[in-house]
Amino acid sequence: MRVKLEPETAFIGKKFAYIFLGVIFGLNAIAFTWFFLFSKLN
Repeated sequence: MRVKLEPETAFIGKKFAYIFLGVIFGLNAIAFTWFFLFSKLN
C-alpha cells in the first residue's frame, strides 16, 4: 500500500510544483514586461 501510495503523492506534488512555479514565473514575466513598457513610455 505504501509503495502504491508514494508515487501518486510524489506525482501530485511534482505536478503542483510545476503549476505553482509556472504561475509565479508567468506573473513575474507579465509584471516585468508591463514595467518595461511603462518605463519605456515615460
